[in-house]
Amino acid sequence: MPMRKNYDKSAVARLFEAQGGLATRAQLIDLGVPASTIRHRERPQGSWRRVLRGVCASHGRALTGMGGLRAALMYAGPDSVVTGFAALRAHEVAVAGTAGVVGAVGERVKVLIPHGRRRSSGGFVLVARTTRMPEPVHIGGCQVAPVARAAVDACLDTKDTELVREIVTELVYSGRCSPAVLRAELEAHQTQRSARLRAVLAEFTAGIRNSAEAQCRLRLMRSAVPRPVWNRRVVEQSTGRGAVLPGAFWPDRGVALEVRPPGDALSPAAADRAAARRRWMAGVLRLTVAQVTPGQLREGWEEVWTELRRLLNRPPTYRLPLGYVLG
Repeated sequence: MPMRKNYDKSAVARLFEAQGGLATRAQLIDLGVPASTIRHRERPQGSWRRVLRGVCASHGRALTGMGGLRAALMYAGPDSVVTGFAALRAHEVAVAGTAGVVGAVGERVKVLIPHGRRRSSGGFVLVARTTRMPEPVHIGGCQVAPVARAAVDACLDTKDTELVREIVTELVYSGRCSPAVLRAELEAHQTQRSARLRAVLAEFTAGIRNSAEAQCRLRLMRSAVPRPVWNRRVVEQSTGRGAVLPGAFWPDRGVALEVRPPGDALSPAAADRAAARRRWMAGVLRLTVAQVTPGQLREGWEEVWTELRRLLNRPPTYRLPLGYVLG
């Protein structure tokens, strides 16, 4: 049995309520709760639950949402900042690596601490010391790294190139970060494990939007063809309206190569929009539009390449119709 000692139970209840049902062992002891009482309450049949070393919850539920981040910050100590996938989740960046319940298998919260401090990783918390502590953003009462730092840390922590591309795509096309901002953050960061992110950022600079286009770009770079531009916008000068030419485009040949998803990957509405865009490209812009699927890139490239080479052998005399310019 724990040693009986009077302490302010209402103060303890207020502490748990103020911190989302979490408290550190040190905080409880400061309120007069004996260490033996904490151990007793943390037993399997007790009313509290130990979630990390030195951190307990007043409930038995799994930590979801910001709860796991709060617990990780309590564990790591003052001035710690959440980064990586957990921080992207707090910023509501919708990529596969940001889903899951904190504490589940493989789901960890990465926390930065100043380089001079000593704190080891434990439980679902991965502690990283750094000389570049970011200025935190406060989300739900938690100190979180800015989105660019969180994204770079997440990309450096994964070996999945497609996941890196998904993160960059989501940030760039949602307007949260430009490739230049991400590149600047990377340059200020460590250089280890950065090859994947550097390659993806180079793709975005070239206009590449997804893995199929990246594969197509590599195929074309190995072939003796003029270099195309990728996903360039064509603007109608009189109205200012424009549309993106999907995939590769050779402006002086009047040839476009669209990397199409499999037919069943598009919704009926998206398929209709894609068909209307191809009619506009062929009928209004007078482009020759070739198409290739991811499956053809993997297994039928020679046939695609034979037809594309024939189209690109035409004289480089094409110009966009009067009133249209590349944006």
